[in-house]
Amino acid sequence: MRRGWIAGLALLLASGGAQALDNDPALERLCRGYDPANGGAIPCTRPVRPNQAAFKDYTRELGFVFAPRLLQPAETLGISGFQFDVQTSITAINSDEQYWKLAIEDGKPEAVLTTMALDVRKGLPYSFEVGANLTYLFDSELWGLGTSLKWALNEAVDQFPVDFAVRGSVIHLVGTPQMSLTTVGIDGIVSRSFGAAGAVNFGPYLAYSPLLVFARSGVVDATPGTPDDPEGSFTFSGEDQVVHRFVIGVRIIAAAFMFTPEISLTQGMQQYNFQVGLDF
Repeated sequence: MRRGWIAGLALLLASGGAQALDNDPALERLCRGYDPANGGAIPCTRPVRPNQAAFKDYTRELGFVFAPRLLQPAETLGISGFQFDVQTSITAINSDEQYWKLAIEDGKPEAVLTTMALDVRKGLPYSFEVGANLTYLFDSELWGLGTSLKWALNEAVDQFPVDFAVRGSVIHLVGTPQMSLTTVGIDGIVSRSFGAAGAVNFGPYLAYSPLLVFARSGVVDATPGTPDDPEGSFTFSGEDQVVHRFVIGVRIIAAAFMFTPEISLTQGMQQYNFQVGLDF
């Protein structure tokens, strides 16, 4: 894990080719007839035909891994508010499935994937809030560049003490020429904040947060050692998928220090998110 994080930082700061890491995509293996037990050869059916179903399943789960985290209640930071934080996420994937074993460089997927992110948010007038983040997948060259916009339709109203907000967010994956992956989040958030002992503020929240995952592939070379092979390259058809996600968490603020644990659930997968930062 430490090796992947250092390699990722080096990739961000320096240009030039880098050796593929364990969790990098290896889409050349997602072709009909490929057998991972065949000593590193690529025994695809000729002409090479893509395994579209495996591409669909892999990109759906990778989209969930990189999905925009919520990690906030419905209330905004306020017009003068500013927040900087570090996030880490542990996502349980279906590592026993063949599409994970084929689609990544190592061929031996772990049961969980870990990401880390830097996030910044700023309050705006009229109960709006804007944010930006940078996410990295450990043991890979994959980064997610993201932004978000939230609008609190109701917050801090005594007559209706439950806050409600909507948020739109997007993350685009970079770091691989084999595919383009963009994940769009649409969140409906309800929360209620309250104080304790005059020093700590708790903000539990619930959200329905469907994800729209848009996956496209580049030209994939299934026979990289064989130049000018007209039957050795292929592309996948684009996949547009909806992932239904439910989120529960609680934001805890003591002075300027903020901590937020969160659980994100979808069918067959779970994600555990943690955030620490400063709230001004």
